[in-house]
Amino acid sequence: MYRFLVLGCLLAVWQVEAKVITVNNREGATADHSTMAGALDAAENGDVIYVSGSPILYDDFTIRKKVVLIGTGHNPSGAGGLVSQLNKVVLDMGSSGTEIIGFSINLIDIGIVSEIEDVKISRNYLINNTLYLSSLAKRWFIEENIIGNIFKFIDPTDLSLEQKHVIRNNIITGVVNNIFFSDFINNVFTYPVVGAFESVRNCQFLNNIFFQNDLSADFDLPRITFSSFLNNIFYGPSNPNSLPMEHGIEGEGNIFANPQFVNVQENSFRYTFDYSLQPSSPGVNAGTDGTDIGIFGGIGFSITGEPDDLPVVTRFDILNPMVPQNGSLRVRIEGRAN
Repeated sequence: MYRFLVLGCLLAVWQVEAKVITVNNREGATADHSTMAGALDAAENGDVIYVSGSPILYDDFTIRKKVVLIGTGHNPSGAGGLVSQLNKVVLDMGSSGTEIIGFSINLIDIGIVSEIEDVKISRNYLINNTLYLSSLAKRWFIEENIIGNIFKFIDPTDLSLEQKHVIRNNIITGVVNNIFFSDFINNVFTYPVVGAFESVRNCQFLNNIFFQNDLSADFDLPRITFSSFLNNIFYGPSNPNSLPMEHGIEGEGNIFANPQFVNVQENSFRYTFDYSLQPSSPGVNAGTDGTDIGIFGGIGFSITGEPDDLPVVTRFDILNPMVPQNGSLRVRIEGRAN
């Protein structure tokens, strides 16, 4: 176990000149702030806000600056098992470049006319909940999440907006709606009925697993158009047994067989399920990059959601909360490398 004697060590690997702000809403806890709104008011562009795990849901808040929000992970092995839980997060003008990493979140929302770009949503748990994007959002990285729905508010007849999102290594259990000119890479899609995709156009699908969906209907209607499919696995009685080459669909290297997960019993997500592939799976090393098809190929996947750039904090104590003028603050942080 590593012991860190100063708070700065917690985020030294971030390699940026940024202020570190701590938030903890537990009664009696010692931190810079007890609310997210207070921490954001104190933050400047580029600052890092570390949000402690808590049994209490943090307050709703709106981000209007470029900040990095870091939680404990949605299923942490450290931090006493406490999860950093957020209810509603709104990204507003000024929040381009923001990163949100390692939370359980009920809703991420964005204003319909907000031109917010280069946002990273990583290692969060949004299952049964929704990520709403605006019509002007571009170049978002949505990766290693467990996520319900991805909706984009947009005129579906307007094909001029090249969104260029990268949606990779997620477990997606709900609907994907109004996403254009974007890449879906190494995801597992589990929505079991018609309408898993609604108005998805000019996208590229690489190394994904479509598990027990109803994509035959989504292709036929058509809800997916002018998109390419390379080295994906389709499985289930209502999924196609060959790629329908119409409505602008093209592709090669796709597999229409059981992906042979180690242990996935149904379409709903459970932490006890194992989405890695058995050695006999046709998806082993069969991706376009030579790694496995599915969430453990490509950049990989963390079932804990713990940030990989930081140590996992297992204990955080301020030893002398009352500091005289020109005195020294004594901090004890214990953690382990993630």
